[in-house]
Amino acid sequence: ARSAQGRPHAMLRHEYSHSEKRTKHAEEKLQIARRAVKLIEEGSTIFLGTGTTVEQMASMLPACRLRIVTNSLSVFNLLEAREDCDLCLVGGMYRRRTAAFVGPTAEDTLRALGIDAAFIGANGILDGDVSTSNMDEGRIQQLAFSKADSRYLIADSSKIGKRDFYTFCRLDSLDAVVCEPGIAAEDRVAIEEHTRVIC
Repeated sequence: ARSAQGRPHAMLRHEYSHSEKRTKHAEEKLQIARRAVKLIEEGSTIFLGTGTTVEQMASMLPACRLRIVTNSLSVFNLLEAREDCDLCLVGGMYRRRTAAFVGPTAEDTLRALGIDAAFIGANGILDGDVSTSNMDEGRIQQLAFSKADSRYLIADSSKIGKRDFYTFCRLDSLDAVVCEPGIAAEDRVAIEEHTRVIC
């Protein structure tokens, strides 16, 4: 039996691979990345997390002097040839499913760094909680946000109303959520109860 008032099924039951995620909501991810890179200031130290929306950002970074910190091998590979970027790859245990470095070694490295702004994706946004599928990845994301002066979640609106296994932050602790311009009014309201929306 289920209450007629009950919420629809919100728990994600499958973690898509990195290559599968690249094909999902591709246009929205491009729009989000274009908007997010406008928040980056010359000379700043930026943390770029894992995920396909962040990868789009890496391809669009402004042509100026930046220091980029990342635990994403994909982001590192996209930026490796850029001479105007100082690049810091946070090493650790390699998680193939998302091309991410995680674990105590990665956390220890990140804990020692100062970050101007962090840009991190998510799998779910529900009731003010932001979640991902893997605890080790979530811990790195949590730590990166705690070290950053400005905290931006970059997520398309398909993530709203969903939750995943590990909650790594609350929307209230973020400066903004960067979404695609076509976000539905009710989804925007759900986020704006906690933080601002940039699109």
